[in-house]
Formats: sequence, C-alpha cells, structure tokens
Amino acid sequence: MERIEGEALGTPAASRRYILAGMVILTSATLLACSANTAARVDTIPTTASAVTAASSAPTPPTPPTTPPSTTPTPPTPASPTPTSPTTPAPAPTTTPPPTPVTVTFDPTALVSPTGLPAVPHPVGQVISRVETTKKQIALTFDSNMTDDMLAKLDNGQVDSYANTEVVDILEREQVPATFFLAAKWVERYPELTKRLVSSPLWEVGSHSYQHKGFTPKCYTLAVLPVAQMADDVTKSFATLAPFGGNQVPYFRFPGLCVDDAAMAAIAPANVTVIHGDVASGDAFGTNAQAITDQVLRLAKSGSIVVMHITKANAPKTHEALPGVIKGLRAKGYELVKVSQLLTAGPAA
Repeated sequence: MERIEGEALGTPAASRRYILAGMVILTSATLLACSANTAARVDTIPTTASAVTAASSAPTPPTPPTTPPSTTPTPPTPASPTPTSPTTPAPAPTTTPPPTPVTVTFDPTALVSPTGLPAVPHPVGQVISRVETTKKQIALTFDSNMTDDMLAKLDNGQVDSYANTEVVDILEREQVPATFFLAAKWVERYPELTKRLVSSPLWEVGSHSYQHKGFTPKCYTLAVLPVAQMADDVTKSFATLAPFGGNQVPYFRFPGLCVDDAAMAAIAPANVTVIHGDVASGDAFGTNAQAITDQVLRLAKSGSIVVMHITKANAPKTHEALPGVIKGLRAKGYELVKVSQLLTAGPAA
C-alpha cells in the first residue's frame, strides 16, 4: 500500500486514512470479480425461444465465445420510411341499370315438328269447338282417358285394357288423318302405342291433361283438380309427351270437355290451344255401334270437330262404329283432316 505523502505513519489520522483506503481497494476488487462472473453466466443462457430449440436439437453444444459479449443493449435500427406514391383517387362507381324481368312460361310449340315440319296454327285464349268454313273438311279426334281409379282396375284385373288398338289399325288402313288427345297417365301406361301415334305422319298428338281430373267443380264423376294445380297439370302432361318426339302439337282438351272462366285463366300460363268439338259421337260408354255412326253422320258438317275415344273399356264400340263413320263422311264429299289443317280453313269458332 502506497503511503500518502507528508503523513506521519503513527498518527491516528494516518491510520484512519490507510484503513479507508484499504476498504475502498477491497470493495473495488470484489465488484470487479462479481461483474466478470455475471458476464460469464449471461453468455451461456439462451435469450430466445428459438435459441433454446436450436440448442436442444444440436448434436453438440456450441463452443462458448472467447470473450464475453457486451452487456450493453444495442439500440434497434430505425426502420427506413417507405416512400409513398401520390394517392390516386378511386374511380367513380358506375351505375348498372337493373335487369329487365323476364317471364318464362312453358311453350308447347317447342314440341311441334322436331323433324322439321312447319309450325301449326296456335290460337290461345279461347275454346275452339269448330271452324267456320265453306270447305268440306271435318276433323276426327280421339281421346285417351286415365285416372288413378282406372289404373287400379287394370292392376287388379277388373279391366283388360284401356287401349283400343283396333281404332288405330282402322285409321291406318283407311289412311285417315286424325288428332289424338292423350292423358299423360295413359301415355305412361301405354308407351309403345304412344310411340306409334306420334310417329305416323297421318296423325298429330296433343294433351288431355295429366291426371284426367275435372277442371270445374262438377264434371261427371271426375275428382276435382284444384285451380292452383291446373297449369302445372297441363304443363306436366306435355312434359310427359315430349320425350316421345314425333308429331306433337300444342293442343289441349279439358277432361270431360268441362271448362269455365276460372279454368281458362288458370291454364293461361301453359300457352296452349284449347280444342273441344261440336260433335259428340256418343261412343263413351256407348253400347250400340250403329247409333254412334248415325249420330256422327247426322251432326257433322263443314268445319266440324268430332270427339271419339280410344279407351277400350270405357268406349267399347268405337272400333265397330268407326268404319261406318269414315265411309259415310267420305260418301258425302267430306275430306277428313287433322285439327291443325282444319284451323287453316277459316276462323275458329
């Protein structure tokens, strides 16, 4: 220990100074030792979670640095400001006009002439029973009926058939043009006969409804079809026919010829031509073939539309009466035509 210049060693003041100086030296040494020890420990402890992971997965521990790292934290480098371009004003929003509403309705005319034949007359909004014409032309028409009760009778054997193929044979043999109105449930039951009807150039096929229910509150013994279901029933009947192709026409006949203003308004969206007739042959449930023939020959005239049937069990004498009808009308000079041709002969009535 260095002596302080000018101080007598033996004096009390000098002793105190030496003691204090020793304590200062001892304290400084102690502090230096502690600082060095702390720095060594800090250098061996990972400071981040990634460092801990790296240390645990490494095959050998890393060699500690030869000099302790500085304990003074390094200030973060300030981020360079990102240059910004001048703000471009957003384009003004364009106003798109709302689309014009489009009403889509079922158009049975799309079913007409898939083989390229000309379109047929297609008046709507009226019930056509005849055509006012001086031409000696008459249209023979034939309905097929089918209800759920009729299907049940077929299934349990009460009825043999509701398809009178003999009528079709006669028309074909005599080369008679005709128009058929088929109930769609009948079509489903007799697909082969349906194919025969639509494929012949002699004939054309329209709809007689799907379920063959009454479109008015009272229509013989037919169940009543709700007004809200009428358009759908008509549309479904044409949709059932459509896959058969051939000579289909947008013509519709109400079951039982039962129609009123409510029914006409209800089926308007179906866009069909309603064809009835002015000559009821009387073949439905008729038992006398000659009486059927006589009635047709007595009532038919130029522009007439004759209503007959091909539902064998419910019109069992049609095929017996038909030859006399054909022969008698031709003998009077009448030309037998399809409804679509008759509609070109004059105004519908």
